[in-house]
Amino acid sequence: MKPVRIYRHDEPVGAGYFLDFLKNQQYEYELIAIDQGDAVTFDFDKSSGLVFLGGDSSVNDSFSWIEDEINLIQRATAENFPIFGHCFGAQLISKALGEIVSPMQHKEIGWFTLDWVENPVAQEWFSQLSDDIQAIHWHEYSLTIPNGATSLFGTQYCPNQAFVQNNIVATTAHVEATPALLKQWVAEYGDDLPPASQTIQSKSEILKDVKVRVENMQRLTNVLYERWLIMLQRYHSS
Repeated sequence: MKPVRIYRHDEPVGAGYFLDFLKNQQYEYELIAIDQGDAVTFDFDKSSGLVFLGGDSSVNDSFSWIEDEINLIQRATAENFPIFGHCFGAQLISKALGEIVSPMQHKEIGWFTLDWVENPVAQEWFSQLSDDIQAIHWHEYSLTIPNGATSLFGTQYCPNQAFVQNNIVATTAHVEATPALLKQWVAEYGDDLPPASQTIQSKSEILKDVKVRVENMQRLTNVLYERWLIMLQRYHSS
């Protein structure tokens, strides 16, 4: 099968656990490093799926590569092509599908418990998971759920955290995070964190029991990635 094409926007915000997952499933990948000047390519048919990672930018910024990625997502969704979005990537998908991405009243940075949405899809996907699953969040923008998409989960502070539509899976949670990535983020961005609050955790709290927390989150991550690969396989076998 053709490689999964991954769009990275900032070097510290890498693919993390997603690469481990692809390797375990014996999938190859191709990295498009926007942060190093790689161009957005519209020949998505040369890949098996598109993955968009997080980043420092807002999808509402006027960078040409953001417009190119939105155009790419729109072309790919017109073909029902498999797409996965992480954080900024999820916001890109939401905006490409005509929705609104706007600043949150309060930034959400840290480990927060997920609330499963009560619909058949979320119940089927997450029925084996407990009600105390936490995910790591690091964002200050929220998205609206695209028309026709199914919401999957949210948090107390940001109810729209994930959705699925056709062959698209998107989440603003950083489900790709690993202990190494989180340590890098805290080193890179931690000094710019606002004071700790209900929605913002300190550097020490973010890294507290980080290995155990990440392992627990990966129960959720595995479901999302497994479901997306099923979509990808069905798309290419049809």
